Amino acid sequence: MVKIIELVNELKYPLNVAQGLVQIVYNWKDEKGKPFIELWDEVLQLTKRRYTLGQMPAENLIKIEQIVIKNLGIMIKQEFESNEEEKFFDLEAVVKYKQAQCLSYTILIYILGTSLNFLVLPLGVTEIVVPGKLPVGAGHNACLFKLADNRMVMVDLAVGPIFSEPFNLEETYLKVGEYWEIKDNQNPLLLNRRFTILDKNGLMACVYTNIGKLSPPDEAIKYYDLALGLNPKYAETYSNKGFAYEESGQLSEAIFYYDQALEFNPKDARTYFNRGNAWMKSSNYSMAMLDYSSAIAHHLNFPEAYLNRGYIYSTLGSYEEAIFDYNKAIELNPIYAKAYLHRGTAFVFLELLSEAIADFTRAIEIIPDFADAYYNRGMVHIRLGEIAKAKEDFASVSLAPELKEKIEKVIKDIT
Repeated sequence: MVKIIELVNELKYPLNVAQGLVQIVYNWKDEKGKPFIELWDEVLQLTKRRYTLGQMPAENLIKIEQIVIKNLGIMIKQEFESNEEEKFFDLEAVVKYKQAQCLSYTILIYILGTSLNFLVLPLGVTEIVVPGKLPVGAGHNACLFKLADNRMVMVDLAVGPIFSEPFNLEETYLKVGEYWEIKDNQNPLLLNRRFTILDKNGLMACVYTNIGKLSPPDEAIKYYDLALGLNPKYAETYSNKGFAYEESGQLSEAIFYYDQALEFNPKDARTYFNRGNAWMKSSNYSMAMLDYSSAIAHHLNFPEAYLNRGYIYSTLGSYEEAIFDYNKAIELNPIYAKAYLHRGTAFVFLELLSEAIADFTRAIEIIPDFADAYYNRGMVHIRLGEIAKAKEDFASVSLAPELKEKIEKVIKDIT
């Protein structure tokens, strides 16, 4: 009990949070009314003592450790329901509502596993078990338990849940910069494929970063600075800080922090994409093009990167290349209305007007009040001499302020 309270306190949570967690954990009892956490601790201590005295082989100790780890994970998962709402990353909300997501599951595993005298290593995961399945820019957390023979067991309560077989970290993974990357692409142990190892400060850096994501830009930057004070190599925080500056219109600062993020995590597709956006807003199309291409190279299922690269091709007059990228964006996301709009615009420049109308129509089917699609389709109808259809389209967007003046001029001209 005391160890749990100390560990919660080390993570800078108030006493009532620690007491709430202890109350929950000590309600996990066997048929005799003994709290499981105390039973597990006694079993582990006894088993380790017998092993030290030579009364038990190492493989038996390892099996006991694995059983305790798995039972701990199962109890946490049963007690705390999975909920991906943003607020449930924080231990205070988790204890109050008994709902959790990957970061808070990892915090719980770290606290309770460490209280049982395991060495628990929290992980910041950038590529999960199935390659390419983590959404672009999404963070994920899991953890490693170190066993008595120095092998590791990976525990991920949010994915699976996963309780891996023991493995040797340095034999299974290759250390590249700050990240561990799996060597065997077949991944027979079903391990998360790429991660960085955190400590308790790294865990709280994740918490501050998540708070920043929910805050307005100026306030967010303060939380990101707190996170970087705890973990100066946390690429996701640098990337988010760059995005906060971008939202504030400070593009050079945004690019600086995107650069920092990519220095620590050169495979982060989201950061390349966001830096590309900042370059595009700065009218530096060549740099933006490079970044969108890098984003695609590191995450092939990234329709927004294809769309934005296609937009640059269109801006530069390379309409065939633009259409290729728009095609790819639509292939990846068949209801991507914006991609149909932009592909339709490229078709107009190539004088493929029927194809353009088909794309603008599809965009409207997806988003029935898509003003730009109505306007562009109306302009194509004018070029085809279909004035009544054009007026009908313009009437559909007459309330769009940014298009109203254009529409009034066009209607006056055709009248």
